[in-house]
Amino acid sequence: MSKTKLLLITLFLGVIQLGWSQKIVTGTVTDDKGTPILGANVLVKDTNRGTTTDFDGKFTIEVSSSETLVFSSLGFTSQTVLVGDQISINITMTEEASALAEVVVTGYSTQSTRDITGSVSIVKAEDLEATSPLNVEEALQGQSSGVVVGNQGGPGQGAVVRIRGYGTINGNDPLYIIDGTPTGAGLTDINPNDIESVQVLKDASSAAIYGNRAANGVIIITTKSGKRNSKINFSANAYVGVDFIPNSVFPDLASPQQLADAIWQAATNDGTTPSNQQYGNGANPLIPVYLFPQGAQTADESSYNFPDNRITRANSQGTDWFDEYFNAATIKNFNISASGGSENSKAFMSLSALDQEGVAYETDFLRYTLRANSSFNVTDRFRIGENVTISYAEQTIPPGVDVDDGTIASLYRINPLIPVRDIGGNFAGSGVGGLGNGKNPIAIADRNKDNAILTLRALGNFYGEFDVVQGLTFKSNLGFDLESINTTNFEPASVEGESPTNNLLTESSSFATTYTWFNTLTYTKTFGEHTIDILTGTEFNKQKFRNFGANRGGFIFDDVVDIRYLDLGTTSYGGFGNGFITSYFSAFGKADYKLKDRYLLSATVRYDSSSIFSKDNRDGVFPSFSAGWRVTNESFLEDSNAVNDLMLKVGYGITANNGSINATSRVNTFSANTDFFAYPTSNEVSAVGYGLGSRGNPDLEWETTTTFNIGITSKLFNALDVNLEYYNATTEDMLLFVPDDPTVLGQNNGRIENLGEMNNKGFDASLGYSNPKTNAFTYNVSFNISSYKNEVVFLDEENLNTFIQGDRVRDQLPNRTQAGQPLASFYGKVFTGIGPDGRMQFANNGEQQFIGNPHPDFTYGLNFNAAYKNFDFSLLLQGSQGNDLYNFMKFFTDFNTFPGAKSINYVTQNGLPALTNEADIILAESAQSSFYIEDGSYVRLKNIVIGYSIPEAVSKKLGVQKIRWYLQGRNLITLTDYTGLDPEVNLRNVGGTNPNLTIGLDSGVYPINRSIIFGFNVSF
Repeated sequence: MSKTKLLLITLFLGVIQLGWSQKIVTGTVTDDKGTPILGANVLVKDTNRGTTTDFDGKFTIEVSSSETLVFSSLGFTSQTVLVGDQISINITMTEEASALAEVVVTGYSTQSTRDITGSVSIVKAEDLEATSPLNVEEALQGQSSGVVVGNQGGPGQGAVVRIRGYGTINGNDPLYIIDGTPTGAGLTDINPNDIESVQVLKDASSAAIYGNRAANGVIIITTKSGKRNSKINFSANAYVGVDFIPNSVFPDLASPQQLADAIWQAATNDGTTPSNQQYGNGANPLIPVYLFPQGAQTADESSYNFPDNRITRANSQGTDWFDEYFNAATIKNFNISASGGSENSKAFMSLSALDQEGVAYETDFLRYTLRANSSFNVTDRFRIGENVTISYAEQTIPPGVDVDDGTIASLYRINPLIPVRDIGGNFAGSGVGGLGNGKNPIAIADRNKDNAILTLRALGNFYGEFDVVQGLTFKSNLGFDLESINTTNFEPASVEGESPTNNLLTESSSFATTYTWFNTLTYTKTFGEHTIDILTGTEFNKQKFRNFGANRGGFIFDDVVDIRYLDLGTTSYGGFGNGFITSYFSAFGKADYKLKDRYLLSATVRYDSSSIFSKDNRDGVFPSFSAGWRVTNESFLEDSNAVNDLMLKVGYGITANNGSINATSRVNTFSANTDFFAYPTSNEVSAVGYGLGSRGNPDLEWETTTTFNIGITSKLFNALDVNLEYYNATTEDMLLFVPDDPTVLGQNNGRIENLGEMNNKGFDASLGYSNPKTNAFTYNVSFNISSYKNEVVFLDEENLNTFIQGDRVRDQLPNRTQAGQPLASFYGKVFTGIGPDGRMQFANNGEQQFIGNPHPDFTYGLNFNAAYKNFDFSLLLQGSQGNDLYNFMKFFTDFNTFPGAKSINYVTQNGLPALTNEADIILAESAQSSFYIEDGSYVRLKNIVIGYSIPEAVSKKLGVQKIRWYLQGRNLITLTDYTGLDPEVNLRNVGGTNPNLTIGLDSGVYPINRSIIFGFNVSF
C-alpha cells in the first residue's frame, strides 16, 4: 500500500471518529419572556434518543458533533440546532402560530378562536395589564369593538358597559361569567390582575347558549391558573401614583365683584332700585367685610359664639370652590402571586391591596382580595378543581348627582364670597343671607367622611370532570356569589345653610346569595375530514336577597364617631326591610360541525323556566344558528401568500331578557302603613292597616331579542388582521311600567306590561398589525371602531305618540323616549339666539321638539405596543364621536334662577340674555332647550406606559427571573369641546329605577382622574 493511500485512509477514519465521538451537551430552554420551560423535549434528530427539561428548564444529553438536536414543547415552534463544537446550547422558544389562534371559553366549553362563527371579541391579558386598570369594566374601555364603557368618576366606582348599544328600555347590563359563575354588573370587587383572558359574546348566535340573561351580550372572564410541569413562580407587582384633576377643566366663574355688579345691572334693567342684604342699597354695590353680621364692614370678633353668633368674614377675592374640593391624591396598589404545577396538578394564588384616595375632598376606596385557583388530576380520567376569590372593600364617595345636595352641583351653586369656614373654624354657608341657597360642598363631604360602604364578597366555583369514554366528558360545576354590604350614614346637624338640619343616623345591611349548578356532557370526534363537537347540559340558579335598615335622630354628640349607634338616639325609630327569592332552570344543547377545515356550522338551543313569570308564561325556548366558510382553504386561495386566513360568517338567533323587573311584578303586593287605616269615630289610637303596595300582572312574559349578524375575519401577509361585522337586532315585548287612570285605580295605578319594540343596527370593525419578532424593534398596533343606530320602533302600537320621561332635574325633564327616536333623546325648545331686545329667541314660538341624541355616531380605540431591547412602550387612545350632552349646570351658572355662582358669560352677557330679575322671563328662558345641548365628542389618551427591564444577566445575579420598572400616565390628555367637567357622561342614575331613560344628562358628574404612576414588576 502506497503512503498516499495510507494517509487518505487515516484521514478518513479520523473524520469518522470525530463525527461519531460522543460528548455531553447541556443547556437551558426558556420562553421569550425568559421563563424556564419544564418538560420540553430535546431529541436527537432521526433517532429515538432524547431527554426532557427539568423545573429550571435545564437539560443534559450525550450526542456527537455531527448530530442535530430538535427542541419542541406544546404551544411553541420547534427548533433544530446542529451540535457542532458546542457543549452548551441555550434555546429561546417562541409561540407557534397555531397557539396564537388560542382556545378560549365561549359558553360552557372551549373553542379555537379561528373556528368561531359567532361575533366574539377577545381581549388579551397583556392588553389588560398594560393599562393597570382598577376594575374589570375599566379594563375593557377602548379594547374591543362594539363595547362601550362609560366610567363613573370617584374612587372605587364602577362603569356602565354596553355591548352594541342599548337593546331595551330596562336592563341593558351584559351578563358576566367568571370562571363559569354568572354575576351582574358591579365588578369593583374583582382584582383585574387575576384575569387571564376576556371574551365578549356580542351576537345571539354566540350568546344564546346563556339564554335568559344573554340579550345584552355576555362577557366571559377566565382567571389565571398555574401551568403543569412548571416550577413555582412568584411575582410581585406594585405601583404608587398621584391622581389629580387639572384646573383647566374647572369652569370660568365670575368674581364676587362681578356678581355684585350683575345684581345691580339686573335691577337697573328692570327699572327697580338695586339692593341686597350683603351689598347694601347704594348706587354701586359694596363688598362687605363680614357676611355675618350681614353686610357689615366691622365686627367684634371677640364676641364669636358658635352656633349663636357665627361671625363670618367675606372672601372678597372669591373662594375657588373647585380648587378647595379637588386636590391631588395618592393611589397605591400591591399584588403578589404564586403559580406552578406538577404533572397532575396546577395552582395559582394571589393577594392584592388597593388604597385609593379620592381627588374629591374626603373620599377614598380600600380593597383587599385573595384568590386561590387549583386543579388536580385524581386519575387519568377524573379531574377536580376550584376557583375562589374573597374580597373586602371600604368606600367613601360623594353624596351623588343630586342638584340640591350633591357636592359637584354645590360647587357650581355656592357664592364665591362665602368662605369655607367662619372665623371660629366652623363651616360657613348660605345661611348668612342674600347669597342664594347653594350648600357648602366641603361641609357636605366632611360630614360624609366616616360614612363608609363596607362590602364583603366571596365568588367562585368548584367543579369535577370525568372522561366517560374517549371524546366524551362529563362536567359538574357549582358556582356561588355571596355578598354582604353594610352602610352607615350619619348626617350631623348643620347650621350654616339656609335651612338648618338636625342629626340623623341611618344604618342598612343587605345580604345576597346566588348559587348556580350546571352539568354538561361534551363529545368531540374527528373522522376523516369531519369534526363534530356536541354539548348538552342543564343549569339551575337560585338567588336570594334581603335588605333591612333603621334610622334615628336626636344624638347628643355629632363628632364622636365611635358612639354612633342607634340606641343612643333620642327620637323615634324609622325602618325598612325588603327582599326577594328567584330561581330558574335551564336545559341547553350546542352542536358544531366542521368539514375539511373549510365549512363550519353551529347550532344552539336553550330552554329556560323562570320564577319571575307566572306558571303559564315562565318557559321559553331560544335557538341560534351560525355558519362559516374558510375561503382560504379553497383551491383558488390555499397557496396565496397574501391572504393567510379568510372566513365569511353569518349568524341568527334569539335571546331573552327579564327586563330586570321586580321578582313580585306578576302579583299584587300589600304593605303596612297608617295611611291605609280606616279611622273610627271614637278617640281610639289609630292602628296600622294594610293596603295595595303595587299592582301585578300575571300575563308578563319574556322580552326577546332577535339578532342577525354577518361578518368577515381575515389575516393578510401573516401580519395584518382585519375583522368587519354588521348586525341588526330587534327587541320585542319590552317590559314597561304603564300608568293607568288614577281616578279609577288610585295612587298605585300602574303596572308592568309587555309593550314596545326597539331596534339596534350597526357595525363593528377592527384592524391589527404585528411586525415580525425577528427584529430588535418589535411592535403591534390595533384599531377598533363601532357604530350603532338606536330607534324606538314603538311603545304602544296603538298610540305612537306615547312617551316616557327620564329623570326630573328641578323643573326640567330633558330626556324623552318615544317612537321613531333613539332611546332617551333630548326634548325641548330650539334656541335660535339673542334678539334685538336682549331676550332669548326660540323657534316655532317655543314649541318643544326633539333637540339632541345622547348616542354617539361611533366610538373607537387605538392600541400601540412596542419593544426595543430592554425597553417597552404602550399607548391607548379612546374616543367617542357625535353624541350630544345636556349640560344642566348652565341652569345655575347662566341664568338668574338662583342667586349664587355665575359664569363669566352671564355677567358679561356674552351670548346670553340681558340680566333681569323678572321671574316669568327667567322661567321661560331657562326652560329645557337646545341651549343646554353641547357636543360630547372627545378623544382621550387613556394610557401611556414606558418600561425598562433589567438585563437578564443582572437579574440572574440577583436571583430573579425578571425585574421591570415603568412610568405610566392615565387619562393625561382629553380633547373635547364640552364645557363641563368631563365629557364621559353616561347614565345619571346607575343602579336606580329605569336608569336607561336618562342618558347624557350632566347634573353634576364626578370627573375622571388623571394619574401619574411609578411601578415595578418582579418575578422569581
